[in-house]
Amino acid sequence: MDVHTKNTRLQQLLYMIEQFRIVRQRETSLGKYMPWKRFTQQELNDEACATYKNLLVGRSLRIPDRNRILTIADYLELSSDGRNDLLLAAGYLPIRTEISGNALEQAIGQAQHTMNVLPYPAMIVTHTEDIKGYNESFRRLFGFPESHAYDHLMNRIDLHFNPDLPVYLRSTFDRSSFEKWKTHAVQGIRLFKNNHILSRYDDWYQRVLNRFEHYLSEEQWLEDALVTGDIDNGELTQTILTRSESNGEFIPIQYKQVSITTGSLMTPKVQVFLPVDDAARRIFEELGCHVNEEPR
Repeated sequence: MDVHTKNTRLQQLLYMIEQFRIVRQRETSLGKYMPWKRFTQQELNDEACATYKNLLVGRSLRIPDRNRILTIADYLELSSDGRNDLLLAAGYLPIRTEISGNALEQAIGQAQHTMNVLPYPAMIVTHTEDIKGYNESFRRLFGFPESHAYDHLMNRIDLHFNPDLPVYLRSTFDRSSFEKWKTHAVQGIRLFKNNHILSRYDDWYQRVLNRFEHYLSEEQWLEDALVTGDIDNGELTQTILTRSESNGEFIPIQYKQVSITTGSLMTPKVQVFLPVDDAARRIFEELGCHVNEEPR
C-alpha cells in the first residue's frame, strides 16, 4: 500500500471512529452506559488506544492493528455492523458471527434436512434461540399437541421457563428434578452469553436477554445466571416426566442434549435429545428411535 492510500485509509478510519464516539457521547445523557464513561478523545486514548491522540494530530500515521480496532469497537460498544465497519475501514476482514435473511433461511433448510434423517427427537434453534422446527418424536416426547397451539412460544427460553408449556412442569416435578432444571438453566444462559460475546451490543442479543429477564420476577435466582460465570464443561443430564405410549403412565426419564451444526457458524443448529437411563431408552424405543446409535 502506498503512503497516500495508507494516509487516506487512516483518515477515513479516524473519521468513522469520531462519528461513533460523538454519537455515544450524546447518548450518555440517556443513561445507557456505565457512569464512568464520557466517550471523550482522552478517555478513548486512555482506555482503548494509547496512540489515538497522536493519530488525530498526525504525530503517528500507523493504522492500529486488528486487535486494537476490536478494542476500540468494544470501548465504543458497537454492534456487529459497527465493529465490522471499523475493521473494513482499517483494511481488515470483518468478523462474521450470525446470518440473516436468505442466508439464514437456506441454513435452516439444511438443518431441516439433517433433522429429518436423525433417529432421535430433535429441534432446530437459531442464534436468537428461536425454534424453527422440530420432528415428530420431539413432539411426542415433550407432549406438544398436533395443533401447533404453542407455536407463538417457539423460543427455547419459553420452552424452558414458561409454565404454560408442558416442559417446565414436567421438568420440575420434585426437588431433585428442580435442582437439575436450575443448573441447566444457569449453564444455558452463561453458554449463550459466552458464545455470542462479540454480539453483546447488538439489538437482537439484548432482546434475548430481555426474554430471560421476563421470567426473573418468577425465578429470582436467575439474577446470578445473567452475570457471566464459569461454564461447566461436564455433561449435564436432565430429567423430565414423559408419558409412556404403551400404558399411558407418566414416568421420569433422564436425557442429554448434543448440538449438530450444518454450516460454518454455530447456528442454526440441530439440538438432539438422547436417552441416558433405561427408562429413557424404553420411552425412546416407543418413539421409534434407535437407542443404540448416537449421531456422530
